Amino acid sequence: MPLDVKAAVADALLELIRRKDADKITVKDLVEVCGISRQTFYYHFKDIVDVVEWAAQQGVQRLVRESLNAATPQEALGVFVDFAVESQPLVQRLLNSQRREAIERIMVDATRTYLADSLRERRGTPALRAGDWKIALDFYAYGMTGLLLENCRQRDLDRQELADQLFRLLSGEMVRPPET
Repeated sequence: MPLDVKAAVADALLELIRRKDADKITVKDLVEVCGISRQTFYYHFKDIVDVVEWAAQQGVQRLVRESLNAATPQEALGVFVDFAVESQPLVQRLLNSQRREAIERIMVDATRTYLADSLRERRGTPALRAGDWKIALDFYAYGMTGLLLENCRQRDLDRQELADQLFRLLSGEMVRPPET
C-alpha cells in the first residue's frame, strides 16, 4: 500500500470518527470507504488503534516541521497549541471511546516525540544522562498532555497566552525564584 493509500485509510478513519461513535467503527467500515481488501488493511495495520497511532505520528512530524519554521520557541509552542485546540473535538470523541487508554498513550507519545524532536532541532541533544533525559521528557509530556486536554475545552482560551505559559514552564522561568 503506497503511503498515499495508507494516509487515505487514516483520513477515512478520522472522517468516520467525526460522524460516528468511535466504538462503532470497524475495519469493515474502513475497507469499504477506502475500497481496499481486509487483507490489505491488516498487512499495514494491526487494528484501528494502529491507524490512529500512525496518523498521530504523521501529525507530529508535520508539527515539528512547522514549528521549526517559527521564529521563537513561543511561536513553535503556539503551533502545537493551535493543533491541539483544532483537534480537540476529534480527540474528545476518541477519549470517550473504549480505546481511551490507548488514545492517552498515543497522545503522550506524540507529545514526547514533539518535545524531543523540537529540542534536538533547536538546541541539539541536552547534556543529560540518558535516564535523566527520559524522565524529563516523560514528565513534560504527561504534564503538557494533561494541560492541553484540560485547557483546550475552554471556549475563550487565549492560545498565545497558553503557549507563552508552556514556554515559561518548560524553560524553568515560571518556577525560578525571583532574583533579589
